[in-house]
Amino acid sequence: MNATLTQLRRETSRVLRPVIQGAKTVILTEHGQEIAEISPKTAPDRKRALELLSAIGPVELPARK
Repeated sequence: MNATLTQLRRETSRVLRPVIQGAKTVILTEHGQEIAEISPKTAPDRKRALELLSAIGPVELPARK
């Protein structure tokens, strides 16, 4: 979804609803140019991160506290 800065100021809850409810990203525009992106916060995927790091080379993880 795209929204202008004016729309964000005037209708904040309506603009942010897709982010909160549907886990969708909102692109903010100013004078027709994309300037920012609002996306839902997601929990890090530790398993996927380790797979990506392992693809680079050997990985040593610090002990968990």
